[in-house]
Amino acid sequence: MDSLHAAAHESLTDFLFGVVELGVFQIGQVVIEKNPPGFSLRHEADTGREDLEIFHSPEDALGIARCDDSGDYRPLKTAPNLRRRWELRLDSLAALRLALDGIYPAALGNWRAVLRGEKIAPPLHETLDRQTGMYRITGLLTQHEAARIIDSLCRPGCLRQILWPIESADPGPAPAAPEGRIPLFCTNPCSHFLGKAREAVKSRPVES
Repeated sequence: MDSLHAAAHESLTDFLFGVVELGVFQIGQVVIEKNPPGFSLRHEADTGREDLEIFHSPEDALGIARCDDSGDYRPLKTAPNLRRRWELRLDSLAALRLALDGIYPAALGNWRAVLRGEKIAPPLHETLDRQTGMYRITGLLTQHEAARIIDSLCRPGCLRQILWPIESADPGPAPAAPEGRIPLFCTNPCSHFLGKAREAVKSRPVES
């Protein structure tokens, strides 16, 4: 862990080098393998398969992450429905960093920021109070309603660990990094959460 904290003060590419040297070889549903002189990525469920479609460019990661196995668009890149049956072969650490960012945007940067001790997850109600237009009403969301959305939407439908507290006085969840994995952190409520928050407020019974 001390080595990771030291690496967190380097560039993202150097930080990633430190991460893989320490034996961290998974992020979300993606397994990272050393494939000298480079690396390869594949879906965790495809480990050991040899009939995979081969890709070679870090830009291909965007296409891999775009749709699920049914061909439906994935608006949430950290949903547990990444498509299978592919392998992305990369020739350098820099290419690996770009590919990981294409599949799980900002994940590596968020982890580095957490290790640096940076505050990257403002309280939920600070975020909701800044909303305008159709989402302005979400500022009225109660703590109970927020917890219900987290239980019904976030926990089953997203691989990210929520870091933001609901109220400003709350300490917020402690970030956890499972051994051998690059963690996925949620630093702000997404549009799916905002949509459910709007629905929750608008569906309240009208007071007489």
